[in-house]
Amino acid sequence: MRALLFGLGVLIGLALGWAAYTISGCAPWESISAPKEIGTSLAPIRAYFSPSPQPERAIIETINTAQRSLHAALYQLTDPEIAQALQEAFRKGLEIQILLDDEPSRGSKGCLLRDAGIPVKEFADSGIMHHKFAVVDGEKLLTGSYNWTTAAQTRNEENLLIIESVELAQAFLREFQRLWNHRKAQPLSKC
Repeated sequence: MRALLFGLGVLIGLALGWAAYTISGCAPWESISAPKEIGTSLAPIRAYFSPSPQPERAIIETINTAQRSLHAALYQLTDPEIAQALQEAFRKGLEIQILLDDEPSRGSKGCLLRDAGIPVKEFADSGIMHHKFAVVDGEKLLTGSYNWTTAAQTRNEENLLIIESVELAQAFLREFQRLWNHRKAQPLSKC
């Protein structure tokens, strides 16, 4: 009898899931209000994997070739070479804003950047600000699991995507601006 009731429950669950999918066009685990697709199949995408120096080199090259701006929301930033590239780009006149999680990691470069004049904020929340993305010149997106850290380069299995899509870059820039202007984003104070 239990097996029969269990089987009936599974069938009812499957039927309800199928009905929800049919009516909404979304699988039950998808949010109906979430965009179905952002971007275009024509966007050039480059992928990099760590542990290796390739993601760090790609980030630095992208910073060095930026023309106007770089906005980054990063869980951590401890990589000294990336921090140096950001400082040099700022000295050349690029608009740079860095948003970090409020739990500075050991070796965080947030204070170094702040002391160089770069606007740096920390996102103070009960959860973590776990983003790892940067928007360059409003038209190029760097994203993936790759933390801008020494550990990401030397020890961790992580990935970096560089996507040349104005549409995607603008979507991430809007998210950056939302976070940057949020009351939980405060000027970096813990050093």
